[in-house]
Amino acid sequence: MKAILLIITLAASASCAVPTAVGTDFSEGQIRFGARTAIARSDATVDGGGYVLGNIFALEGGMFLTDQLELGATAELFKSEYVGEANAQLFTGFARYYLQSEGNVRPFVLIGAGLYNAEDGVGDVYRLGAGVSQFISDRTSFEISIEEQFSSYVTDSEVKAESDATTVYLGVNILL
Repeated sequence: MKAILLIITLAASASCAVPTAVGTDFSEGQIRFGARTAIARSDATVDGGGYVLGNIFALEGGMFLTDQLELGATAELFKSEYVGEANAQLFTGFARYYLQSEGNVRPFVLIGAGLYNAEDGVGDVYRLGAGVSQFISDRTSFEISIEEQFSSYVTDSEVKAESDATTVYLGVNILL
């Protein structure tokens, strides 16, 4: 996990030397669609808690309010340890701030909040993260990010559970 944070930090600091690619500047009103999957997850509240590639899948979209600030929404599907490996979903809104609006490599920070929904109850979730987008064309980028998710969950039978999970994601984005 520390290695991933080091890679994100080094990529972010090196991004200042990357030349701007023509046509990749963000602009106000621009739309971004993305998909991502978790490649690693650590949950401090579950013994042996972790996911393997493919157990988490998310779709997200957002609109740029400025050339660096994006507001959007995410729908994330995954298997929940709290409900016997049943399917669960996260529906969150987020604000993503890009530390630079041009260039091939663009670091960002993210904050969000929303709803945790499973077969036998609901809860809330709060997200805090950082990552780097690497543009491979004018409109397409790959990204790696790390996110801390804090959630509380109450089942229909009034059983309370809390989760503090760190997740590393790989994703692809398309700008419209």
